[in-house]
Amino acid sequence: MNTSRNLVILSRSFGTASQAPFKYLDDNNVQYKLIRNSAPEDLEFIASSIGNASAVIVGSDIIDSRVMDSCPNLKLVSKHGVGLDNIDLDQAKARGIQVTNTPGTNDESVADLTLLFMLYLSRQISGNIIKNTSPDWSTKNLSNDLYGKTVGLVGFGKIGQAVARRLQGFDCNILVYDPHATPGVPYVQAVDLDTLLTKSHIISLHMPATPQTKHFINEASLAKTQPGVMIINTSRGALIDEDALHQGLINGNVGAAGLDVFATEPPVNNPILVLPNVICTPHIAPHTVEANSRMGMAAAENVVNFFNT
Repeated sequence: MNTSRNLVILSRSFGTASQAPFKYLDDNNVQYKLIRNSAPEDLEFIASSIGNASAVIVGSDIIDSRVMDSCPNLKLVSKHGVGLDNIDLDQAKARGIQVTNTPGTNDESVADLTLLFMLYLSRQISGNIIKNTSPDWSTKNLSNDLYGKTVGLVGFGKIGQAVARRLQGFDCNILVYDPHATPGVPYVQAVDLDTLLTKSHIISLHMPATPQTKHFINEASLAKTQPGVMIINTSRGALIDEDALHQGLINGNVGAAGLDVFATEPPVNNPILVLPNVICTPHIAPHTVEANSRMGMAAAENVVNFFNT
């Protein structure tokens, strides 16, 4: 059994929906320090916060070789979430540091926001919101239905599958490109990437960020899409070459984009944010009461399981 049960919690949203994860840690005699780091890219602050602790719960906080060098007692990184691109997995493995995450805890929440983006942009809600007592009642440009559109899902893990289930209700033609998964449901069609790019009215990304998927959407891939294609990304910012997307949004090749994630977060001075055909949110796809409760308990259980091994 691991006798050093010291934990630092850096995740900003851990336990915000429920006290149950904290109670679970208390009941299992885990000594923890709650910091809620607001600077996930500040390596010096991260390292000093972890200090001599043997475990840390992180959100988007970067844990790389420099942090590991400064935290020689660190033996567990428990991700409060699913994506592990902020953690140097090779260095962790080489140093015997265990890395865990919380798969299956936020699938439905991310899928909900994905569908919201599709509906919001299709119906051009941002240009039609009434905010005062003398509303502009003039006729606006016609918007579009989501109903019956061809939607391409890049990646068909649990979140992609949850999005597909929702799209069934809109009678969408659902195309899927995923070289690592074979869709086992009759209401989607597995296709090659070129077919997805050329046929889809909407393209939604649901892949992890890896060296192989970096800038998956780029100038070359956007050149193959239909004019006015909608791009949705509730996965990882690194999947999109933001310069190429920005140019596409300006020249009209990309009709609209819904982005919850960015290459650099927060996306300070990112020119995409001010474009009228874009909706951007601050990485909130998993930030629901339900998902937060599930993620918090799963992350805490990973810590307790590690200490009890």
